[in-house]
Amino acid sequence: MLIVSRRDDESIEIRPGEGIDPKMTLGDLFAGGPIEIRIFSSNGNRVKMGVQAPEQLSIWRKNAAAA
Repeated sequence: MLIVSRRDDESIEIRPGEGIDPKMTLGDLFAGGPIEIRIFSSNGNRVKMGVQAPEQLSIWRKNAAAA
């Protein structure tokens, strides 16, 4: 499980991992189970969460775009 903290206007991105055949079906991608997102705590504009996903999927932190 990946544990991340995110602030307002920040996000995570879940996509197929590197080397994964782009012709895989959704059934193939999720054969290892569903994506689970668990909230551990929140404080003001920050939330701490855990993300667990099948090994075929990659989880990335995305920061807010600079103004």
